[in-house]
Amino acid sequence: MTNKTYSGYRRVIIWCIALAGAVHGMLASEVSPRSIRAEVVVDASVQDVWRVWTTSSGAQEFFAPKANISLAIGGPYEIYFDPANEEKSTKGMKLLSFAPNEMLSFGWTAPISLPKVREGRTWVVVQFRSEAGDKTRVIVSHYGWGEGPEWDVEHAHFVRGWNDLLGRLQDRFRDGPIDWSQEFASPDEQRKDGFSLKRRKAS
Repeated sequence: MTNKTYSGYRRVIIWCIALAGAVHGMLASEVSPRSIRAEVVVDASVQDVWRVWTTSSGAQEFFAPKANISLAIGGPYEIYFDPANEEKSTKGMKLLSFAPNEMLSFGWTAPISLPKVREGRTWVVVQFRSEAGDKTRVIVSHYGWGEGPEWDVEHAHFVRGWNDLLGRLQDRFRDGPIDWSQEFASPDEQRKDGFSLKRRKAS
């Protein structure tokens, strides 16, 4: 078997794993066809962007002050928006699948104030595509949304949230790692549960 053929088989297997995870999530709860999609072009190589999404230290440069990530199927993909309070985190979420420098998927959750969404669980797929000039297009897709008031609240939150996050990803590669001591959320963006993607303070 040639290296090219092996690589092709490997990619098919990885995407089958991702599909199986998606189907499992859809069978576990009633979901609607709606999803969230956000994308951005980052001034960095695919390898550099991949690193910040797939390592704890990398995620702490743009995603949140603390992260626990292990690049292995079933490994943790945990983001801690407030390291002092685990309720403001995605503790317990797992990496569902990955293809190095191409894509990864992981489970996602919701704050305890939204129990239906928290129990239903959703999942996120992140794709990485090389662009001219050693840049990278990052596409985030968030799936598994159900119907009802709680779902509507969380869906609206993450329509904004993922776009905010990708803005911080651009900031990280333009200005360097995020200084979390300088981060804030405006009063109208803050949520009592604190389960939020903070915006970067304007310079």
